[in-house]
Parts: sequence; structure tokens; C-alpha cells
Amino acid sequence: LGRAHSVRRRSTAMAEGAGVRRRPLPEDAATGARPLKLSKAAPAPKGTIAKAPVAKAGVAKVGGMPKVAPTSKAPAKSGVPQQRPGAPAAAKRPPGAAPAQMAKVPAGTASGALAKRPLPKQPVGKQPMAKQPAAKAPAAAAEEADGASQATDAPKRAESWKEFSDVDPLYAMLGELGTKKVITPEGEVDEDTLQSYLHRLTRQGVVSNTRKDWIEVWATMGIPIEKQDRVLQHIVTIGLESEVSDTMPEVLAELVKGHRVKIKAMEEAIATVFECGCDERGCLARFLHLIFPKSPTSEWGWSRVGWSWQQWWSTADRIFRALDPSSAFECLRNVLTTIEAESGAYLPHQQIWDEKRLAIVRKALCTYGELAEDELPAAIDIVLT
Repeated sequence: LGRAHSVRRRSTAMAEGAGVRRRPLPEDAATGARPLKLSKAAPAPKGTIAKAPVAKAGVAKVGGMPKVAPTSKAPAKSGVPQQRPGAPAAAKRPPGAAPAQMAKVPAGTASGALAKRPLPKQPVGKQPMAKQPAAKAPAAAAEEADGASQATDAPKRAESWKEFSDVDPLYAMLGELGTKKVITPEGEVDEDTLQSYLHRLTRQGVVSNTRKDWIEVWATMGIPIEKQDRVLQHIVTIGLESEVSDTMPEVLAELVKGHRVKIKAMEEAIATVFECGCDERGCLARFLHLIFPKSPTSEWGWSRVGWSWQQWWSTADRIFRALDPSSAFECLRNVLTTIEAESGAYLPHQQIWDEKRLAIVRKALCTYGELAEDELPAAIDIVLT
């Protein structure tokens, strides 16, 4: 009896899962169980599966039982996916066949795309291509033509100074100094070339502005510091024998004041040129007067940081020592006389001349003039006490 009920329950469940309508049957007289008769459900049409509504059917009374309204059951879910309307029907797999293995899609690819087996790459032989010269744009060609013409015209412009040799000899000389150097590539002074320039430069009318023109010429020469004294020797020697010898004190002073020449180089050049000689033209006296330091009470003199009476006297004393003693006496006396006249007051009355400095000057005069100190006032016309 228990087995019969179990079979009945399984059949009822299968009937409900398959959508089979069950009607009540008469019970077995012997066992009291009802025999099960299952009606086969109509096979599903091939192709697309459409959901058809289930018609409500009433349950007939059996053994005086009331009618129960049957509940509509949803069609059982099967493992076959539903197809879209209009899509081709999927091919059936034969019974017992293993499901088709799908190739694994690598990560990062679209889910719907099938994996493709990579094809082996065939080496492609590259044929070397001959480089064709790039055609130049008209603007680039024009620039090259201009560059070539400028390179051709550069020597002509560099020698354009020759056209001004008669009109502006100073301008022509400055242009020539740029091409024909005074200093050789080895760093030595080309004395022949230097003397040629100086002879032309010391002609009358070539230099109009002593300070400006000589400083420009010196800068164009490009004289190294260690060769300054050698070049200055030629300037002093040629200048004092030229038509413009009276301007040489100003030339030497402006080269020093313009920071073109070191004062030590000037001292060495003058000492070499005037060694055991005399200052017949008064060049050295005038030069020492032009570089005399400016005092707080005077309106003239050279004002420069670090330039004082001590530095001035050091330069003057070195120049005096190079001269003949009698010439040194006259040179110093002329310098002191000019300073007194320029200041408009006796030296002892000027702030820059204290007693110690006056004593130094008196001793130098006595040495160079071979005089006793009490004989000095009669030999000079300046007041030193």
C-alpha cells in the first residue's frame, strides 16, 4: 500500500511537470488504490517555441468530491534556450554525442567573439629604396643664394676701408687694423706693422680728438697687458719726433686715464725711452701735471678711486730717476711751478701738500740739483716752506 501511494505521488508530480491533465480513476477494490493512466502530452512543435496559454479545465466530481478549479502551471524550464522570432532553428545534437567544446576566449576580448587561432607571420623581404634628393623650397634656395652672395661680399666689405684712405685716413686705418693685426698669432708685436701705423697716425690732421681717437685705435690694436710697455715705447719715440709732438703728453695721459694702459707699463716705457736722457720738450712735466690727483680744495686734477698723492709721487720718482740728474731737477721744478700756478696758491697753503710731502720734494730737488737745503730757495722760484 505504501509503495502504491509513493508511485501515485511520483506520477502526479511527473504529470504536473509535463503539463498532463489527470482525471480521477476508480479505486482498486482490492487495494483501494487508483490505477494510474497517463496521457501523453502533445509533442512540442519544432522550430520556435511559443508560449500558448493553458486552458482552464474543470475537475469532474468523483465520489461526491467538489470541483476544484485547476491552477495553470507554467511550462517547465528546459535546458534549451529560447530563440528569437525569425532566427534560424538550432541544429539538434544527436543522442549520445558530446557537447561541442567552445574555444576559450582570452581575457580582454568581447564575450560574443570567437577566439581565432593566430596565423604564423610570414617574413616580408624589404626592398631598399633609393633616397631621392628632397626638392628645396624656393625660399630655402633664395636663402642659400643670399648666404653665398654675403660670403662673397664679406671680403669686399672688410676691405672697403681702402676707399677712404684719402678722405678719412683714421677710419681707413681702423679698418686696416682689423685685417692686418699688430699682434702676431704667436702673441708677439709686429714692430714693422706697428711703426707703419704710428707714422701715419702722428701726421698732422689725422687725429682730431686726442682722447677719443687714440683710445679707439688702442682698443682696435688689441694689445695684451704684457706687451703694453713695448708698444708704448714706440708711441713715445715716434710721437716725440713727429709733427704732433706737442700732443704726446695728452696722448699718454688719456691712455692712462681711459684705463687702456696700466700705470706700471707707462712707467717702464718712459724709463726705457728717457734712460739717462732729458725732457727737452717738457713732455714728462706736462704728463705728470695731467695725472696729478685732485685734492678736496682744487677744481682740477685726476679723480680716481685709489689714486692719491703717494701713488703719483711713486710714478714721478721712478721717471725722475731714469733721467739725467740735471734734467730730473728741471722736470720736477717745472711740475711744481705748474701745479702752483694752476691752483692759484702756494703749495704750503694747499691741503694736499702737508709738511711731510713738502720735505720729500725739497730733498729730491736738493739731490737732483746737488744743492744744500739752504741753497734751494735761491735756485727755485716756488715756495716749499
